Order: sequence, then structure tokens, then C-alpha cells
Amino acid sequence: MNTTTRVYLPVTADDLAALDERRELPGPTREAYAVTAAVLRAQPHEDPEVLEYGALQDAALASGAGGVRIVVAAADLEQPVVREPDEGIETAVVVDGAVALPRIVSLHVGDVGADTSGEEDVELSWYDVTEIALVRAELAR
Repeated sequence: MNTTTRVYLPVTADDLAALDERRELPGPTREAYAVTAAVLRAQPHEDPEVLEYGALQDAALASGAGGVRIVVAAADLEQPVVREPDEGIETAVVVDGAVALPRIVSLHVGDVGADTSGEEDVELSWYDVTEIALVRAELAR
């Protein structure tokens, strides 16, 4: 039986164009963040929403690491497509293959000049997946 995992994928403007025009985030593999088995072992009594928020924040920091505008896509993927690497950040996962648009559930965009030092949480605006064109226009400003 497959289980669905919510993953947070750092995306670029080019990724958004592919999602909008070709209806998928291209593969063959993609960096993503999720509530992993390691996270659950380390924080077994934590509220699941708090754990999800942590994974989203890790994705936001990864997205803005190059000094670009932060954009994160949240997707629900089947477990066999998501695998945990042997080492690294506890929330880090690898997504095998392209991610089809119907699997994307929302987009999260950081403000211009958002702090990606990790000292504070990154403020993110939420967009429905149907608002890809709006997010692309926002990034083009």
C-alpha cells in the first residue's frame, strides 16, 4: 500500500514556467523537504503541523540560498517517489522523477529581500496552485 507524503520543493522561476506551460516540474530528481522518519524519531510528541512548518521553512531557506526570491511548491506524492538521503538535514528528501501539476497543492512565496540566514522564520505568502501565473508575474516585478 502506498502512502502519500507532503513534500516542499524549492522552485525557481524556470521551474514555475515549466509547471505553468508543461504542467510539471521536470526531473529526473529534485531536492525537497518533508516530515521524515528521522524527524518523527527526534520529535515523537510534536504537533504534526509544527513538523510540517519546519519542513516548509527548510525548503524556503534552500530556495533563497542563492539570493533569489524564495518560492516553494507543496506537493502530495506517493511514498515510493520520495526517498530519504543517507545524511544531511533531517527534513531533506529526494523526489525521483517529474512532479505533475495535479500533485502540487500550493505555492509559498517569500517577500523581496526575505532573511534567509535561518535566524528567524521566513515569512511566506500562500498561493493556490491555480495562481501560478500570478506568482510568475509577482516574480517578474
